[in-house]
Amino acid sequence: MSLTTQAPVVFLQYLAALAVVEGIKTYDHGYQCVPVRLKWPNDIFAADPADITGKTFVKIGGILVNSHYSTSEYLSVIGVGLNTTNAAPTTSFNALNPPAPFALEKLLARILTCFSTLYHRFSQAGFDQYFEDLYYKHWLHTDQVVTLEAEGGIRARIRGITSDWGLLKAEELGWEDRATGRLLTLQSDSNSFDFFKGLIKRKV
Repeated sequence: MSLTTQAPVVFLQYLAALAVVEGIKTYDHGYQCVPVRLKWPNDIFAADPADITGKTFVKIGGILVNSHYSTSEYLSVIGVGLNTTNAAPTTSFNALNPPAPFALEKLLARILTCFSTLYHRFSQAGFDQYFEDLYYKHWLHTDQVVTLEAEGGIRARIRGITSDWGLLKAEELGWEDRATGRLLTLQSDSNSFDFFKGLIKRKV
């Protein structure tokens, strides 16, 4: 895998997560409405089928990337987990009541095809406007207000991710949640995101 500073290896987790969501939504007719979303940095969430309001989300999958640098190139192993049929310990893809029965082999093929297409574009153009628009279309965090534990418990509003190294961008909030103008960037390897509590904290 030969990536450059224009297309850094850190984005592989984002590409894999996008491939899962895009693979599901383009699986077949009607699947574009299946409520799967992205949680930063590398989890797949879905609207909880037990919540008729559609406002509660549960994890159905995740991405893990292991990389090392050798002889002028990155060697990476991308692990993708997706709960397709198990009722426990979390919601399954099948519990989302997809519009038609799915075959695991076809779903896997669709995800891999999407990843190949995304990776080819990324290696040529990096995380450009196309990827930003696609990522934000599927993610859960647009304008979400969170607490930054490592910054003394300040409140901040999520503004996106940086296009150079995939850092999470958060704008500090002051009195009455007014923006102070201070922009913070957070690494995915150093922080974990408790979506339900709106809390970003350092990994231990």
